[in-house]
Amino acid sequence: MKGELVRESLEYRCRDERIVGASRVRCFETLMDLSTYSRWWTLVTVTPEGPGSRLRPGARFRFVGARPGGERFEWAADVLEIEEPSRIELSYAGGEYVGRTAWELQAVRDGTLVAYVYRGVRANSQRSREHFARWGTRYHSVAMKEDALAGLARLLEGSGTEGDDEAWRRVVQRRVAAGMLRAQTLTIDSAGR
Repeated sequence: MKGELVRESLEYRCRDERIVGASRVRCFETLMDLSTYSRWWTLVTVTPEGPGSRLRPGARFRFVGARPGGERFEWAADVLEIEEPSRIELSYAGGEYVGRTAWELQAVRDGTLVAYVYRGVRANSQRSREHFARWGTRYHSVAMKEDALAGLARLLEGSGTEGDDEAWRRVVQRRVAAGMLRAQTLTIDSAGR
């Protein structure tokens, strides 16, 4: 429209993965049950928007999360498709973000390669546009590697006493903060400053 500034949002893509020392079925079942997420994903709260905590096509749930010391972000996700035990297709459906994501699981010699994939995520608010402009997917990748995927491995490999204990939360916050410092340093270095 004439006189109106139209901002086209970029699509972001990334893949964050880790080998988890557990069977693909066990990893898949944990990802299918939202009631387990608080035991391994410390920076994000995931809440179903309907009855039951088990994912199924058509189900919707909400994410609420913040980086250590950062603002709280909220967004909805719809379950699009489930291919047991290898894939859970999701779509961010409003709030801060929109676009396709997925959990992918592949059996490997040492357990399961678990990946969270952005298949084309876009900012859905000025605040999330500013976040992506500053960090791209770097913050997301740090948080997935140091929090979600590390926590899932900790829970399923039995390397921690409790996935949601305060000591683990502090470790995650320190690791994410350190990862963000590295990401910020890379940004500054690549800008030649």
